[in-house]
Amino acid sequence: MSFKRSFLKNVLTLGGYNYSSQIANFLASIVLSRLLMPEEYGFVALISVFTGFVLIFSDVGISFAIIRSDYGRTFHNAMNNLAFYIGLLLFVLMVLLAYPIAIFYDNNELVIPTIVLSVIFIFGSLKTVPLAILSKNLDFNYIGKVNLSSTVISILLMILFAFLGFSYWSLIIPNTILQLLQYLMYNHKAKVGFKLYNFAYTKAAFKKTKSLITNLSGFNIINYWARNADNLIIGKYYSSAELGIYDRAYKMLRLSLTLITGLFGTVLYPSLKKYKSEGGEINKEYESILGVISIINYPISFVLILFPNTFVKIMWGNNWMEVAELLPFFGVLVMFQTMISTTGHIFILLSKEKTFMYLGVANAIITIAAIFVGSLFSVKLIAISYTVCYVLITIPITLYIGFIKTFKYNWSYILKFWIPKLTIAIAILIVVLFELNVYLFVLMGIYLVHLLFNQRKDLNKLFKYMKYIIYIYNRYTKKF
Repeated sequence: MSFKRSFLKNVLTLGGYNYSSQIANFLASIVLSRLLMPEEYGFVALISVFTGFVLIFSDVGISFAIIRSDYGRTFHNAMNNLAFYIGLLLFVLMVLLAYPIAIFYDNNELVIPTIVLSVIFIFGSLKTVPLAILSKNLDFNYIGKVNLSSTVISILLMILFAFLGFSYWSLIIPNTILQLLQYLMYNHKAKVGFKLYNFAYTKAAFKKTKSLITNLSGFNIINYWARNADNLIIGKYYSSAELGIYDRAYKMLRLSLTLITGLFGTVLYPSLKKYKSEGGEINKEYESILGVISIINYPISFVLILFPNTFVKIMWGNNWMEVAELLPFFGVLVMFQTMISTTGHIFILLSKEKTFMYLGVANAIITIAAIFVGSLFSVKLIAISYTVCYVLITIPITLYIGFIKTFKYNWSYILKFWIPKLTIAIAILIVVLFELNVYLFVLMGIYLVHLLFNQRKDLNKLFKYMKYIIYIYNRYTKKF
């Protein structure tokens, strides 16, 4: 089976389950938004700024190390021990930070929820190795089943708890249970088990992957605060309700990254690793994959940019209408972040994780500075500053350092694929800022024509393999 056929098959297999999970989440948000208020979402978002940061250390490149290496069971067991020690350390660290976080936000009610939510670090770390083994074996059918079933269970618990009046606990407790369920199910298939071996094994495993782990950790630290500086600043200097509004808008970007980048990235790295080891030309295949992503993200951007008010009213009701004025900016970000976020897998595949970290540091400093400037005026200006900075500065830097200098693409590819998209995005931002909304339909139409022409070959192949996702979904649903 060719690389592209195998890749799309795995993407559509995992995508069938993941998209079903996100549809379930989407439908659940309609119910939960009418049971919980923005303040309650904002309360959890205050904690998530810190727990989300700590959570990035639960993997720190362990999964990439397992997929990239050719070591066997002994190495996997040693890495599993390393993951556990890291998870336990993060749990203790977060418990110790619970009170300082409450002081930072001047809200003592945050202490107990922070401690409870810290349990996710243990389960999140333990599932790293089993999930990496399944990914390396390209067993995305099982991974998708686990994601879907565990998500549905957690959603049902959220709705039940919210209906019973558990307030923000409705978002905290099911999330912890979700991590536990996924660990148990991944471990059941991968058969990693759990046993504490001599620490010398763990130390040796760390030495073999030290460069990858340290550089990727450095990038994750910088990148996380670049992505969450806005939430931190809003939580500190604005109200929890305003944070709830902003976080709900930002969730559309995170959802898109999960649906598209998360899905493609999960399949991309192990697939390209195998293809590269067989002597394949990864640049050509990666270029095609980015083309497919640019097609897939268009409908999401289309809705967020052209129909933000209608979307918010239907999805979340009148209490959330302030979200609508932020969505067009996140719609523009969806167009590009879903593609740019996949570059990390290529850096790591080429063993250029140090370059990846330095690039992340430069982009993070610029992004945080832009967010800070926007925060001096309003929440909306934060969204504007973030988007403008990303389109005008972050993307050009990434194209030069990443695609030109590191991946060795030529300038003709940049001019053909990226420049038209950036030009249209800048025009959309100008139109949105000056509220010339009638021109948005024209610009999005031009963008669609560009995609259909530029990615016509990828579009034909995408339609061809969409039949597979329907087959997988029907086969799964028949079991129930």
